[in-house]
Amino acid sequence: MPSVPEDLDPRVLEQELDTYLSNCDVVDAAIIATLDGRLRAQQQRGAFEVERAAVMGSSLMALGDTITAELGIGACEVVIAESQYGLVLFNHVQGVCVLISVTKSKNGLGALLSWARRTAEDIARKHFTSHRVTA
Repeated sequence: MPSVPEDLDPRVLEQELDTYLSNCDVVDAAIIATLDGRLRAQQQRGAFEVERAAVMGSSLMALGDTITAELGIGACEVVIAESQYGLVLFNHVQGVCVLISVTKSKNGLGALLSWARRTAEDIARKHFTSHRVTA
């Protein structure tokens, strides 16, 4: 299983997340977790407890992978959880880790989808190009 390189300084990932929060007004928290659920980086505007979200986010992405594979519709790229008070978006990053985005804005899905995809692609291109996963 590919993983986030251990020599990649978490501060580098935190800078990427800081840029994400600067560009996307609706995102309240952004987390990068490994596929086995370890929290590698976070940035947030609020006070969210994110350690357990990292574990659950990686599990949710694994479930999304299993479902889309079973249905034969390709690799899972995004999982969306909508709650009464906001949204949580889970994006694969190069099959190496998961970008978890939280917003309290129920109207922010479009912006969140767009910026999360762009951020995941930027992180993958800059930091994980040698860790590409092929299906």
